[in-house]
Parts: sequence; C-alpha cells; structure tokens
Amino acid sequence: MGFSIRIGHFHSAMRFRFKHASAVRDETHNIIVAMQDDEGRIGYGEGCPRHYVTGETSAGALSFLKTYGADAAHAATQLHTFKDWCAANVKLIDENPAAFCALELAALDLLGKRENRTIESMLGLPAPRTPVSYTAVIGDSSPGKMLAITLAYRFYGFASFKVKLGGDLEREKKRLAPFPDSAIVRFDANNLWNDAESCVAYCKQLKRNYWAIEEPVHAFDADALIEIAQALDTRIILDESCLLESHLAPYLTHPELFIANIRVSKCGGILRSIQLANHCLTHGIDVILGAHVGETSLLTRAALVVSQGMAVQPIAREGAYGQLLLKQDVTENSIRFHRGGILHPNRYHMDQKSGHGIDVQSERIDWE
Repeated sequence: MGFSIRIGHFHSAMRFRFKHASAVRDETHNIIVAMQDDEGRIGYGEGCPRHYVTGETSAGALSFLKTYGADAAHAATQLHTFKDWCAANVKLIDENPAAFCALELAALDLLGKRENRTIESMLGLPAPRTPVSYTAVIGDSSPGKMLAITLAYRFYGFASFKVKLGGDLEREKKRLAPFPDSAIVRFDANNLWNDAESCVAYCKQLKRNYWAIEEPVHAFDADALIEIAQALDTRIILDESCLLESHLAPYLTHPELFIANIRVSKCGGILRSIQLANHCLTHGIDVILGAHVGETSLLTRAALVVSQGMAVQPIAREGAYGQLLLKQDVTENSIRFHRGGILHPNRYHMDQKSGHGIDVQSERIDWE
C-alpha cells in the first residue's frame, strides 16, 4: 500500500518588510505536504514557489501536487522506488521544482521515521554537529533603515553581508556608507540591469569593496556575466541562472569567475540539490547554500542535509532566520542562527530523532 498525502499552505507575517529588485515581501506563503503511512506516521515537506525564480506560482504548485502527488506517494514506500519515480519524471520535476521539493522532503522525513533513522543516516551521510556560519542578508532598505539594520547586525556579531541593490546610485552610496572596510560584502542585483555596460558603469561608482555580485543582468545571459566579471574583477553568483546541471555549460570555460547559489526549494529538493552542488564543485564552481526569504525551519533543516552531502562545504550560507524574521514558524522550536550568525545543530538534537528530527505543528497549517 502506498502512502497518502495531504496538501496545505503555511502563512506567516514577517517582522519586517523585505524588498529587492524582483519583489517586495512582508509575509510568507509556502506550500506544505504531509505524507502519511498506514501506521499513522507523518512526514512533512515545504516548497517556496517563486514566479521570478523558477516560474512557479502557488496555484501551479498546488495543481502539480493534486495531479501527481498520489502517484509519487505510492512510489515512496521505499527510497529506491521513490528514486526510480523521480528518474522517470525528470522533466516534470524540472518544471515544478518547488512543488516537488515539498513532496520529496515529506517522503524522506516519513521514510526516516519508518526506519527510525535521521535523513542523513538513511542517505549514508554524517550527522550535522559542527556549528555553521550564516550571512546577514539586507534588502533594498532606505539609507536610514539600512543604517539601523547594519548596526544591529554588527552588534549581533555578523561580519559577512549580502546587500540587495536598488538601482539608484546616489541612494545606494548612502545605503552602503555604514559598512566598515573590514566588512565582507557581496551584492545581489536580482537581474537589475539589461546589459553588462550598465552594470559595470554603476558598480564602478559605488566605491565600496565587494567580492561578488549575484545575478546582475537577465538570467542565462552568460556572455554579459563573463564581461561583467572580467571588467569589475569580481565573481558572479548564479541563482536564477542555475536551476539545472545543463544551465552550467556556458560558464564552464571560466569556472573560476562563478559561484552557484543552491537553494533547496529552487533546485527541487535535497537529492537534486546535493547532485547539482557536487556537479558544480567537480567543475571548479564554488557553492553558496542559499534560501528564499520566508523559509521555515523545514527548509533550514533540509539545507543542513544538503551540506552534509557536499564534497566541499559551501563558501557561504543564507537563511536560518526562523522567528527572527517570521512571526510564526511551522515548528515549535525554530531552527535559526544565534550570535555571530552561528547555527549550532547540537542545540536541536536532530541527530537523536528520526526523519528531519523536528516537530511540525500541524494546526498552524491551512490544509486543503
């Protein structure tokens, strides 16, 4: 007998409004899947459909899960049969990565609970016990708000920052002024410019040291990205331009110029994220483990699994805000970083519990 699934939505207001060139967000709306076996055990998964990243919408994710979820759940009673289903439906998953991510996370959680093993143990990976460091991510805030946020992050012990760019040069200079020279800064443009020339001219006038810029022009414009990297003597972070292994081909002539931002929901779950991350590393492209704004502890936990499956650890991590950003998390004990941006896995005893090792509060989810 196959597993059954239930589809829901998790909503939470955010403690502050987050803006970048592609979107403005003051609440999160994520897809949740619960997968149950005939003995009442339940596994949970989460996906964050973002139209400006993968082309997905909440309605489209819901349609995918209603159409294919039961079939996938029927195949998920064993890890190898679930993997077989995934291999037979690659194109379908390619088109619906966030929706499938919710399905896959639920399946892995349930399989782990059935075997009384953590997901890492089930996948043959080491347990996540070592503390890991996260980057402070700052949206396109006003200069005054930027000053307050930057001071708060610095007081909290952060040294590494990712700053969203807005496109107003004089405003941008004021926004960047609070950062000391010692701060480690990278930019995220969210596909702000139409061409390499505009990006290069703008960034040369910022008069701020930075080590990388993420998605400065339209996604998949490899020629422009190479031109920008060489003109600015900086590295380019691929996000919307890196969803599948095939997307990397144009960048492999200059792998040293590029970094891949691997986000579990964007890339279609844990197994695909591990595969894509190791493909990047094999070809000389470093990896950042990223996150969507508004992820819950379910996806924070999933990213920890991905890092355990990587041949080389990520050069930076994003996310793990938990209830520092969300007014409510889907779990009672929110998994998040603490002082200095450090997340201590041992605080959550995830290696002592089965599946994800976290307790989802089902009553916080709006079920279909």
